[in-house]
Amino acid sequence: MVARAASRRAQRGVALLGLLAVAVMVFAYVLTSRLNAASQFVGIDREHNAKVLAQAKQALIGWMAMNAATDNNPGRLPCPEAVNAIGTSSEGISAPLITPSTPNCATVGRLPWRTLGLSKLVDAASEPLWYAVSPGWALQTSSTLLSINSDSRGAMAIDGQAAPNEVVALVIAPGPAMNVLAAGGCTAQAQTRAAPAPAMNPLDYIECFNAATPAFSSTGPATSFNDQVVRITVSDLVPALEAAIAERMQREIAPALRIVYTSAQYSGIPSSSPMYPYAAPFANPNPGPSNNYQGAAGTYQGLLPFSQTQGCNPATDARCTTTLVAWSSGTPPPALKVGGFGNINSQTCSWQSGGSTALCTGEYEEDNGNPSGAGMLIEMTATINNVAMGLRTLDWPKAQVLARNASPDPWLQMTLEPAPDTKATMNADGSVTVKFRARLPNVDAMSWGHKAEYWVSLERAVIGDHFLLDPATTGPGAATSWFVRNEWYRTTYYAAAQANTASALASFGCTSSNCLRFNDPSLRNIRALLVLAGRSLSNPAGRPNGALADYLEYQNVDLGTLYEQRPMRMSKLALPALNAPMNDRLVLVDWITPAPTFPLASLP
Repeated sequence: MVARAASRRAQRGVALLGLLAVAVMVFAYVLTSRLNAASQFVGIDREHNAKVLAQAKQALIGWMAMNAATDNNPGRLPCPEAVNAIGTSSEGISAPLITPSTPNCATVGRLPWRTLGLSKLVDAASEPLWYAVSPGWALQTSSTLLSINSDSRGAMAIDGQAAPNEVVALVIAPGPAMNVLAAGGCTAQAQTRAAPAPAMNPLDYIECFNAATPAFSSTGPATSFNDQVVRITVSDLVPALEAAIAERMQREIAPALRIVYTSAQYSGIPSSSPMYPYAAPFANPNPGPSNNYQGAAGTYQGLLPFSQTQGCNPATDARCTTTLVAWSSGTPPPALKVGGFGNINSQTCSWQSGGSTALCTGEYEEDNGNPSGAGMLIEMTATINNVAMGLRTLDWPKAQVLARNASPDPWLQMTLEPAPDTKATMNADGSVTVKFRARLPNVDAMSWGHKAEYWVSLERAVIGDHFLLDPATTGPGAATSWFVRNEWYRTTYYAAAQANTASALASFGCTSSNCLRFNDPSLRNIRALLVLAGRSLSNPAGRPNGALADYLEYQNVDLGTLYEQRPMRMSKLALPALNAPMNDRLVLVDWITPAPTFPLASLP
């Protein structure tokens, strides 16, 4: 009996062990299944976030590229959502709104989904995406002016990397609220999220940032960071920006260059073709002691001659010069009688305003044989040097002829005679000879007495700066002010056919043998072109510098007359160097027919 009882107890123990083993196996299975399910769910969360983050990134790049075609600040990104739009029908609109209560552009805020043309993107936790943009890449207010070009970089510190760097914006999936622990780069914050309102604290949504510095993190320890972050870099934005800028230069800058020096403004230039200024020798495009952007005689390739002569300060701007455009003579030019009735009785000529103005004053007398006919023609002629070394325009109001009976009578403004009596003539040395004349009143016909006074003045500023040099958003250069203000001239190479510069006025105009050429066979007769040098492919952090190879690639670096927009592929067996990457973009300024097809990127 005792033996059988012991046997039954042993059997029950084995059964219990078996049941325990089964229970352990079931528990392990359930636990593993739950862990796998949780792991799979986390993967789905990250996959969803990655998808909406990528969608937002592409929308931001597309918005920038689309607006760069017409915007006064090409390259800019939108501001984050306007906080005073949250909870209204304008939610999702970028700041600043054009309303009296407009907030300035914040460094960090929610993604402006409506401005981007998106539906309201949310992450896997159903939170709207957030967005941070670097200073200098968005309008601080509705009247802000920016300066963005191929060499611009971000001003945010990212993951401890100091600015400037490649990151210009971040798009952030904030994830669920969490208790952010104090850690490197993180401020302790127990995140709480009430109904979104203008007063909401970004620290309740994204972790580890300082908007004032600004400094952000894209990664962090799981105990204090659950944001999923995508970066938008210079490399993401600039190729699209440069494509838009090249098209805009073709549409706005090239036509302006074609009309700087034409026969309509300057005699001596054939009517069959414009003349082009000499290039500024290539040097470090950062204006300074080594580069004043002044054109040099005999230089046909280099930088655009973007020196200024007016409205600038030589002490603070290396491109500003007060000596380049100068009188050819140290003696002020006289005023001469060249026709009509009457005679100059006395004359005094002098330099005024520090030598910037030639002035002749004196008396002229009546002609007793012409008591009622036309008055005397008076003329001044002067030559001004170095005009073709830059982009200049004629400002005829700076040439004046005045007359009056005597002091204190007011001066009367005389109308200048039309061409060819008043004209500016381009000379082969790049100087311009200015001649102007006007008819003085007949003293007898005016009942002034026997004599009257005259005043003839010519300002050196009659040779003014072309509107392409003007950064002002109003006035004649408003439509092209973006080019100089954003300093695209610093990343633009310029070339002109020698036969279309002042040095060739005697036998003007290039032919197929001495024009510039493009590597498309149909475009071999180019008078002038620009090359938009893309962002350096090998040394982006090292620009600006004086190495042409850090701006242009392959064929465009050799200072020859053949230019290309991509490597020439001579055959399937072409050397690897011929297939090297390029991001130069050609802008044709002037060519002999047939006209090319634009954009040039479409050419084979």
